[in-house]
Amino acid sequence: MKKISKSGVLAAISALLLLTGCGKQVREVSMKEFTSPDGTYSIEADTDYVEVDSGLDNYLSLELPDKHDSGSLAIMQFPKKGNPLGGFSSLDEFIEFMENANSISDKKEYSIPDNKEFIDSAAYTCTITEDGNTCEASLLYWETSYAHYLLLNTEPVINPHDDDYLRKVCVSFQENAEIISAKSTPSTDLSDTIRWFNASNSVLIDANGWDYQIFGGLEPGDAAQITIRHLLDNSWGVTDTDSANETLDWLLLNGHRADFEADMEYLKETGIDEISEEERTAFLLANFEMTEETALYYTKWYGRYEKYGESAASGWDYNRALSQIANFYLAGYYSLEEALDASLSVAETIQADFDSWDDYMESYFTGYEYWAEESSDGRREIYESLQNAPDNPFAVDFNTRLEKTW
Repeated sequence: MKKISKSGVLAAISALLLLTGCGKQVREVSMKEFTSPDGTYSIEADTDYVEVDSGLDNYLSLELPDKHDSGSLAIMQFPKKGNPLGGFSSLDEFIEFMENANSISDKKEYSIPDNKEFIDSAAYTCTITEDGNTCEASLLYWETSYAHYLLLNTEPVINPHDDDYLRKVCVSFQENAEIISAKSTPSTDLSDTIRWFNASNSVLIDANGWDYQIFGGLEPGDAAQITIRHLLDNSWGVTDTDSANETLDWLLLNGHRADFEADMEYLKETGIDEISEEERTAFLLANFEMTEETALYYTKWYGRYEKYGESAASGWDYNRALSQIANFYLAGYYSLEEALDASLSVAETIQADFDSWDDYMESYFTGYEYWAEESSDGRREIYESLQNAPDNPFAVDFNTRLEKTW
């Protein structure tokens, strides 16, 4: 599986941006504190608001009693690690992504007051059209060291230069450092076996901006389930436990290594094994319609196949099997115990076929190149970076005795 495309899961989160009401009349505002369901942040807003259950622990949704005649305020939090959509490289990238989820027009920028929590911030008034309904709104974005935030306000039409209501909201925002620290601190009660599972998938998990200190990279919950189900349906055709089992069986019994092996055997039939390694690229170019870059790849792959056989690329399939097992759990198709049991079986196969993390990952990179038809340099860089990280997931010994600890 390639790195998850943020645009590829817009459909899964666009419902979180649906308008809950458009304002018609200006009111006097007094303020009170509201806290996100998970306790990671709080703001002060109109005391007349009532909190609405959004089903997401880090999403604060507020409405006035008569939502048709007044307005709403919602704050969406996107942690930089362990977030289903992955980390954003900048506030600008976050803004672009979120605004692609809605039809926005008449956007006008304004400034919001500084808050010591903010690394960066931006704010706009705009018109949002959703399901044929048009509403005046304010969009406020900010970034902290922990997360990116979007505040969507459909309060009665506000001129931000005359009305300081949203400014008061921004000034009041604060994160709960104690709760965030607890959520961000790697769990110390993970067994070495589960740490091994995490390490095996850590390159992809990190590429997605997820957290390799968590089984599967994400905290289980509604947000993860919505996103992962969308991903599995669109990328794998997995919609339930039966189709999940079929996908896992294919990865373990055939996968892309079957095609890889067939291609390498065909090259062997052409006599490539009788040609020196230095002349194989020229041989491929003379006998097949392929670019020099592709010929270089096949030369490299055949050399690995000569030495390792099926194991030359099987690490790719086994890695994806472990990744999908965790996804099946996050999607709600496997229980945690079922996912960990299945992971243990795959991990034991990997340990039997490879000698070290480097050995396993080299097979993974080869399989990735064959599948993606592109360089694995980006993934290799992540692997090297993780090995030098303070929380290096590969610190767990590859030959750790794997056992059921759950």
